[in-house]
Amino acid sequence: MDAKNVGIVGLGKMGKNIALQMLGKGYGVIAYNRSPEPLEEVGANGAKKADSLRELVNGMKQGSRIIWVMLTAGGPTIEIIREIAGYCGNGDIIIDGSNSYYKESVVLHEELKRNGIAYLDAGCSGGPSGALNGMCIMVGGDKKSFDSVESLFSDLSVKNGYMYTGRPGSGHFTKMVHNAIEYGMMQSIGEGFDLLENGPFSGDLDISGLAGLWKNGSVIRGYLMELAEKALEGDQHLDDVAPYVEDTGEGRWSVKEAIEYSIPFNAISSSLYERFNSRSQKRFADRIIAALRHEFGGHQIKKK
Repeated sequence: MDAKNVGIVGLGKMGKNIALQMLGKGYGVIAYNRSPEPLEEVGANGAKKADSLRELVNGMKQGSRIIWVMLTAGGPTIEIIREIAGYCGNGDIIIDGSNSYYKESVVLHEELKRNGIAYLDAGCSGGPSGALNGMCIMVGGDKKSFDSVESLFSDLSVKNGYMYTGRPGSGHFTKMVHNAIEYGMMQSIGEGFDLLENGPFSGDLDISGLAGLWKNGSVIRGYLMELAEKALEGDQHLDDVAPYVEDTGEGRWSVKEAIEYSIPFNAISSSLYERFNSRSQKRFADRIIAALRHEFGGHQIKKK
């Protein structure tokens, strides 16, 4: 398997940066994207541009193709992977880097396996910055196929930032749980800063400065606290951020799985319901969470 030549489909905020990171590390990259602008950008950085999925697949050697798909989870990803598989053959590997629902990933694995095509479900964390500079990746699927491309995951991750999680679907399952935990952590940060903003010292506290303080040595230090400081630097009151927090599926799926397996899921379930509640309320906590999602993942903010 030639792990130094990769096809990538989908050049959004994550996919484009993954392609640029691969190019920066000496990979041969052939890319396809429906809109031309990001395709031109990666082409200017050394990627070969494909005008169609068929051209991308045919531009690689059968039996040693590695094709990374980085699209919106659900229907778009499933549709594209099935089309790519129609052009692939025995020994090829398709890596699904989306936040797909793990049960759909298991189905895709079985479909592709019947045609000798390996499918690896890779849950990717780190947002656009991680995609460019090093991600945290959870990979499920056939172990032999993972071993053959392990160097790719190593190169795209931070040190100690990737893991083979086990059988098909486990990569996307663990990423789903990761994102559910993220829901709860952001809810706690949002509620705490709401009390700072509107409690007894309202108007007196430098809450951006507090975020900067807490990222240094405190028990709650971490990446989300760094992003809270960044989000609050320009506008401590987040006046331009609407208190509307979207959800993209992983929280709902995790709550559903917790119910199926009778796992108490109090904090995460509550954080999901608070996102629903944000769409009819005007709380500062929701502005904080919306701003955090924008900082770490580039998710769109609704303006007031």
